[in-house]
Formats: sequence, structure tokens, C-alpha cells
Amino acid sequence: MNDNRNAPDIDEAALDRKIWWRIIPFVVLMYFICILDRVNIGYAALTMNPDLGIDPAVFGFISGIFFVSYVLLEVPSNQLLVRAGPRKWLFRIMVSWGILTILIAFARSPLELGILRFLLGAAEAGFTPGIMLYLTFWFRKNRISQALAVFFVAIPLAMVVASPVSTWILSSATWAGLASWRWLFILEGIPAVIVGCLTLACLSDAPRTASWLAPAERAWLASRLDEARVRSETPRAIPLGQLASTRNLALFCTCGFLVGLFLTSLLFWIPQIVSTSGLSRSITGTGLLVMIPYALSAAVMYLWSRHADRAGERRWHVAVPFFVAALCLILLSVASAPLVAFVFLTLAIAACYAAYAPFFTLTLDALPPGLRASGVALVNAIASAGSFAGPVLLGLAGGTLESPGVLLLFAVLGIALTVCGILLVRARLPQETGGDLPGSPG
Repeated sequence: MNDNRNAPDIDEAALDRKIWWRIIPFVVLMYFICILDRVNIGYAALTMNPDLGIDPAVFGFISGIFFVSYVLLEVPSNQLLVRAGPRKWLFRIMVSWGILTILIAFARSPLELGILRFLLGAAEAGFTPGIMLYLTFWFRKNRISQALAVFFVAIPLAMVVASPVSTWILSSATWAGLASWRWLFILEGIPAVIVGCLTLACLSDAPRTASWLAPAERAWLASRLDEARVRSETPRAIPLGQLASTRNLALFCTCGFLVGLFLTSLLFWIPQIVSTSGLSRSITGTGLLVMIPYALSAAVMYLWSRHADRAGERRWHVAVPFFVAALCLILLSVASAPLVAFVFLTLAIAACYAAYAPFFTLTLDALPPGLRASGVALVNAIASAGSFAGPVLLGLAGGTLESPGVLLLFAVLGIALTVCGILLVRARLPQETGGDLPGSPG
């Protein structure tokens, strides 16, 4: 509700822009580094797997084991973020995962690599839902989907940048007698430590502690956001009973699981899928092709979420991308050529990313303030369980688009996404609000 009678001097458009440019670029940078460090193993695999004797099934397990510890610690981590404050907790997360990424460079066996990946998941647990919750402390309901969209754009953007950078490191870095895949982890782990330390200086916990806002602006925001209620109403223990009885949370968890299974399996496997498809004959060529679906995803993701905010509608903005992705995944099974299959795969990836921000906005809207920390963490944890299952299943199925098992897996996933889209459209969900975005950045 935009009632300015008690705050006549507040320029909403200027305040929105101030918050946007202070918060969004930095959290996008944080998430960009997060995704880069999470998926660089997919590029390292091009030379690491032969060095360490890792076959497709073992690689799928090592890729996915990250999410075992991640899932186990996701909800308690987000509960701790509320109590410790976002700045300190995000600092802890980033620095610890940066150090572990660097340590992966010195793994000497698949067992050591798997242990370090497990610890990396434990270090990073709570980061994504923590940022999602943090953004609700700053952005009102008719702006949050766009803010989340730009934050999530870091995923495909990281893949666009990771492709040429990681393949260049693999092709060029042979310094000090270390294999190039080892340098990949060292060079991509250092930024997490640096940016993690900058978190303490660059972020404020909430508007009430932001010295860069005027007192009137802090008071105006506090009256329109739920940050104080989240802090006061979030229980110290994990509210399992309340979560279990929350309407539609099981449906949100199922949707998150399916999207996590598909998108994360591709984050790890797409370099090898492209490399074995015959579309590329070099590491550099593979990197350039991998950029295509993620560059498209970044653009579609932002534009679709912006449209969702302007329309004030979420469920169809989730369901329609689900239907498009489902159709493309089913058509993959009848694709007659590698190029056609790659086009269908690209469209399916872009469609799933388009649903990302509206989906999590819908999830946050469905949760009362006291359950937002644990609820969004639970949905993200279940999505992360899918992120564990995806790379493992894709590896067991063969890891290429020529494998019948992979095509069957994608077809089943397409049917499941269709069912979820239908259930979302029919579900009883909170009243959606929105409207025009005067002064919204971008």
C-alpha cells in the first residue's frame, strides 16, 4: 500500500533506484561467483576426469554429492542468518566456500574430490535462500520478482562467462607444474574469499541499519516491509509442524525439485554433452556453444519476470514456461539431428529459467513472515535434492543426447513439469498484487 500522507517528502522512484543500485549489483556479483564455483567442476571434468580416472557414473555422483550436505544444512543455515544478521552470515558462507574451492585444486583421487565437494556444499548451504530472504527486507511486493530475476540472472550469466574463461584456463594454464584443471579451481576460488570479505563493508543488514538512507526513508521502508516481523516471528527451532501444514508448500517443493533436477544436471553435464554431440571439435568451440542457451536464458529470465511484476500475476508466469520446457523436452526424443536436439535443449533451459523468479516470488508470498526463512530454505533444499539427483541420474543414463536413457529421463521430466504447471494454475494461492513500476530500475 503506497500511502504517502505521513511521509510527504519521500520520493519513491528515487528511493527505489537508490536501493536497487546499492543492493542488486553486489548480490548479483556474489551469486555469480557462487554459480561459477559450483559448476566449474563441469569444465574441469574435460581434463580432470582422465587425470583422476573418473568415469561418467562416478562424476555424476561427485557432482551431486555437493547437494547432500547442502540439503541437510539449508534450513538451519537460513534460521541462523536471521539471528546472526545477513552480513556476518553471508561473509562466513562466501569465505568458507572460497577456501574449499581452492583446496579442491589439490585433490589427488576421486575420494578426496568427493569429500571436498561434500564440504563445499556444507559451506555454501543457505546462501541462495538467504539472499532471497534478504531481498524481501528491501523490496516491496510489486518489485520483488524483478529484483529476484536480476539476482537469478547470475546463474545463466555465470555460465556465459564460465564457458570462455574456464575453457581458456584449461587450454592455457600450465604454470608451476600444476595441471590446468587445478588452476581452474584456484583462480575461480580466490574471488569468493575477496568478495566475502567485502560483504561486511558493502551490505547493510536491513533498512533500519542502513546509514546511507535518510531517517525518513528508513522509517518509510520499515512500515512497508516485513523485515521486523521476520526477525521477531522466526522461531529459534525449525518449525516442522507449521511447515507441514502450510498450504501448497508440497507443490512448491515438487516444482523446485523438478527444476533443480533439470537445470543443475545441465550445469554440470552440458560441456560434455556438447563435446560428445559432434557439434564441436575443440574445448574452445564447446565453450562458445555452451554460452548460447545461457545467454538466451539471461535475457528471457529478466524480461519475463519484469512482465510478471508489471502484470501483478505469478502462477501463469510459472506455468507457461513449464509447459514450453515440457514440450521441448518431449520433442528431444524425436530430434533427428544433433543441432535440432541442441535447439530443443536450449529452449527448455531458457523456459525453466524464465519461471525461476516468479516461482520463488509465489513461494515467498505464500509464507507468513515467521515461516519465510525456514519455508523458502525448505523449498530450495528440496530443489537442491533435485540438483543432487539430476547429475547422478544423467550420469547413470549415459550423459549424452544419444543415450536412450537420457531422452527417456527428459521425457518423463517434461510430463512431470506439465502436471505441476496444471496444479499451480488450479491451486488456491495468496491474492496476487502488482501494478506499474514507476521508477523501477532497468
